[in-house]
Amino acid sequence: MSIDYAEAARLIRKGRKSEQRGKALQGCITGLITFALLSLLKGWLFMLFLDVAHAHWWPAIPTIGYWWSVLLMVLLPSLGSSSSTKRED
Repeated sequence: MSIDYAEAARLIRKGRKSEQRGKALQGCITGLITFALLSLLKGWLFMLFLDVAHAHWWPAIPTIGYWWSVLLMVLLPSLGSSSSTKRED
């Protein structure tokens, strides 16, 4: 039985590429699921924030429903994010 080194090298390269594609696809799906779940949570919190602001501080602020607030979080993701910008000099 002879070993075809060229064929073995080709199969190894093909296997590595397949693993890389699998990791990339897994990362993409994980990112999409994370974004969807965080958008749902941020939308709920934003809806509650507007309701509290309307009821207790400023009645002129309109309240919105859950799905509208989720839509805002999807379209404007920076609206629901908090970023700390510490500068190190």
